[in-house]
Amino acid sequence: MLVSCLGDIMLDVIVDVPGGLVPDDDSPAHITFAAGGQAANVAAWVTAFGGLARLFGPRAQTGPGHLVDEALSAAGIEVHGPLTGRAGAVMSLVADGYRSLASDPGAPEWLDAVRPGAWLADADWLFVSGYALLRAAHPEHVLEVAEVARAAGTKVAVDLSSAAMIEDFGPPRFRELWQGLQPAVVLANEQEWEATSWGVSEHVGAFGAGGTSVLAIKQGSRGCTFVIDGITDHRPPVY
Repeated sequence: MLVSCLGDIMLDVIVDVPGGLVPDDDSPAHITFAAGGQAANVAAWVTAFGGLARLFGPRAQTGPGHLVDEALSAAGIEVHGPLTGRAGAVMSLVADGYRSLASDPGAPEWLDAVRPGAWLADADWLFVSGYALLRAAHPEHVLEVAEVARAAGTKVAVDLSSAAMIEDFGPPRFRELWQGLQPAVVLANEQEWEATSWGVSEHVGAFGAGGTSVLAIKQGSRGCTFVIDGITDHRPPVY
């Protein structure tokens, strides 16, 4: 299986503070640096499970961006996309059972270069990060990529990415954009799904009428709920 992923490529800084943060003092922590960004993470999981992955996103040949690019290539991910002047970074703070993210997407101009190309050829799936839709000055370029992919028989999946950003962007406009992708699979956590103004409890059971789409609601330690044609299938996490 070949999956082409569209979205951020970032330096991922994971800060795990088991005892929580101590104000104005040192806090024992385990800190990890890795290649990250939602699309890059999906590509990494695809290769980890034995699939092939291509990634279209911002590439920086200096500083942390250069290290990220090398790490992705070493993992067997085929990396495409324009060079940018400043790499993005995301810090994940894990403390007291919760995760908080601080994101700096870096230079956003790479989104203007989103077009169909060799990175999309013969893909079984196109994964689109919702961040690309939320940050693009011209999101119609992302819709064009999805249209070309579907015409070639490629299925589209989209992750809604961020409830807070959806609220700032405007839920009706964002819903119009991700629906314009005509996705076969939609991934979201409960907050992201509610932020699209559908409302989980009222409308989730009607999602995918006609068998056109599958909704996967990510629920953290509670597992994941899949919905299609009014049928809900909850799966607990596998440890």
